Amino acid sequence: MADEKSKNCLNGAGMDEADSHAAPSHSEQSYFEIRVKGQLDSRWSEWLEGLAMKHLENGEMILFGPIADQAALIGILNKLGRLNLTLRSVNEVKKSKQEI
Repeated sequence: MADEKSKNCLNGAGMDEADSHAAPSHSEQSYFEIRVKGQLDSRWSEWLEGLAMKHLENGEMILFGPIADQAALIGILNKLGRLNLTLRSVNEVKKSKQEI
C-alpha cells in the first residue's frame, strides 16, 4: 500500500489539478544589480547581455539591468567567472533603482 501511495505522488496524483497546469507567474523581467571586484570597459556590455556598467572608485564595478530568467542570470555569472572577476553580490532590485 505504501508503494502505491508513493507511485501516485510520483505520477502527480497527489497534486491539485490547478497546480499541475499553472503557468509561471513571471510576466515581467526582473532587474538585477551585480557587484564584482574588477572593472571592464563599456565594450563588454553587449557581451554581458546589455547590462549597464558603473565603475566604482574602489576598483569594483556594478552591472545593472533586466535579466529574463534564472538561466540568463546564471549565464551572465558564468561569463563574469570566465573573466576572473570576483563576485561580490547579486541582488534583485526594483526597476526604479536602475539609475546607478
